[in-house]
Amino acid sequence: MDSLGARIRKLRKERKLTLEALAADRLTKGMLSQIENDKAKPSMESLDYIAERLGVKTSELLEQVASSDIRHLLEQAENMFAGVTYGDVDNHQQIVDVIHPYIDDLPLSYEAGRLLYIYAYAQYVVGCTTWEQPLQQARQIFKEINLWSHWFKTFILQLGIFSENRRYNDAYHCILQVKEEIERENYQLDSRDKGKVAYYISIFQLAIGEHEAGKQLINETIAYAHQNQLFSHIDDLYRIGAYCAMIDGDFQQADHMMMKLEQYRIFVEQANVDAFIYVLKAHYYNNYKKNYEQALIAIEHFNTLTDSAKLDKNFYYAEKGKALYLLGRYTDAHKVFKQFTEIPILVTHPYDLLSMNECLSYKALCYAHFGELTSAYEIAKQAYMDSIDLIDLPYKQKIEETYYAIKDQIDTRHY
Repeated sequence: MDSLGARIRKLRKERKLTLEALAADRLTKGMLSQIENDKAKPSMESLDYIAERLGVKTSELLEQVASSDIRHLLEQAENMFAGVTYGDVDNHQQIVDVIHPYIDDLPLSYEAGRLLYIYAYAQYVVGCTTWEQPLQQARQIFKEINLWSHWFKTFILQLGIFSENRRYNDAYHCILQVKEEIERENYQLDSRDKGKVAYYISIFQLAIGEHEAGKQLINETIAYAHQNQLFSHIDDLYRIGAYCAMIDGDFQQADHMMMKLEQYRIFVEQANVDAFIYVLKAHYYNNYKKNYEQALIAIEHFNTLTDSAKLDKNFYYAEKGKALYLLGRYTDAHKVFKQFTEIPILVTHPYDLLSMNECLSYKALCYAHFGELTSAYEIAKQAYMDSIDLIDLPYKQKIEETYYAIKDQIDTRHY
């Protein structure tokens, strides 16, 4: 890390000044040389003079990392950050390594806050347990310089991490604390961020089993979004609203939510929005309408978009395999289910996790149909164990029934 003297020398040489030229008539060449070699400390008066001669602010000289260096570092980190995918440990480790030497000497600035945010995110991805400290530092910086949207983004990252680790109660209490602080301190968040606060409260209410409160807030947040012409998370709101309606057996409301989602799809023309509408429809036809042929049509639409939207094809194999199994096309289902290897990494909400684990249960039933009881049991157990601590939804009953049914078959055979 550059010392004060080294920074002065570097800036002097960049400006092609000799020691005599920089010292001029206020400092001696010898004194300036000692300052540059960290053998003497300049007074504030001398430092102001040096800064003026170099054409920088005195505060920039005092920063242990110069503003220009911070800006360059942030540009490098942003480029690296934009090019990595979630779960890419090696490239996230490179981001950590690039930022780490500067982390203890960052000034109070937007660039420093953004670097700390990226550093915290990358630390989490590579498995460092210290990610919360830089995230807190970033949050404090954004708060002090009144960048409320960026301040809120630090909480969104924390909520995502809590959710991924199934700390839904922690996430719920965290977002409630955010809301309370905003109201108490009268922070000036824009309408979009206010809508996001309500969105996160609602999804974590649903995640901890507060179904009615979460459902009501989903509907209120959708109304707020329309009133303020906001579209952030609107596709998620409709999708989760449709899930709530399906679970309640309110198929008229489910159809309404999916119709609104279709209208939004046409409006935004985004492949990933298109794709997940078709996953939702396939799920609806498979689980609630019992129209398995329509489920196959919907999931094939999803498949055509997976490459352009860079989506995990496990969604496709899960719902397609289930539809084929329920149609009695066991050989076809078995072939498809072989390619359903894992629940996608970004699936973190209990509704989605239970839905995917139910698909794993159908995979287990398909394997059991062909007498592959050992594999069937391991798959059913995986789905059961992965769901046991999640909230009670209709999917959970199917998961449990499948696990115990196959377990009984295994026990009977051994007996």
